[in-house]
Amino acid sequence: MGINYVGNYLEQKASQYLKTLGIHKPSDINIEQICALENLDYRLGNASSYIVVNEYRLITINKHKSSKQQNFEFLHELSHNHFEHHIYLTQCSNFEQEACHFSLYLAIPIHMFRFINFESDNLIQEVSDMFNIPEEIAYQRLQNIFDNYNYYNIFFTSKKNVCSNRFYTN
Repeated sequence: MGINYVGNYLEQKASQYLKTLGIHKPSDINIEQICALENLDYRLGNASSYIVVNEYRLITINKHKSSKQQNFEFLHELSHNHFEHHIYLTQCSNFEQEACHFSLYLAIPIHMFRFINFESDNLIQEVSDMFNIPEEIAYQRLQNIFDNYNYYNIFFTSKKNVCSNRFYTN
């Protein structure tokens, strides 16, 4: 299945963010490289967190987790940095939810779908390895992609005279 998928606003924003950092293929999603580009400090610690003191920004990642889990937790904390959640702490209770969604979209961004063989019998494992994320995260993101793709395909193909530029197959 060839898939052209535009995605929702946050999916597009995640993809655009990575492109502006010069991240165009899965192997470019590299913690040290992203930290250098974003002027972030990065350390392994006993828990994952995003800390800001004045202009200093630090992401700590739980050293007891697998490398794939560390990579995904980094993307989660990077999401807090991207949205500057430290500035608005008292104004929004949805920061964790927003960071969870955004990190999922950063982990497998829409502009990198071309690297995925969506017809593979080992899709989850291959995506997990390609994007260096846990299989559960790969499964969650792939399920999200297929659900959205199928929803819009069914919705728009069932409507006469309705044209969607959101999803189409090759």
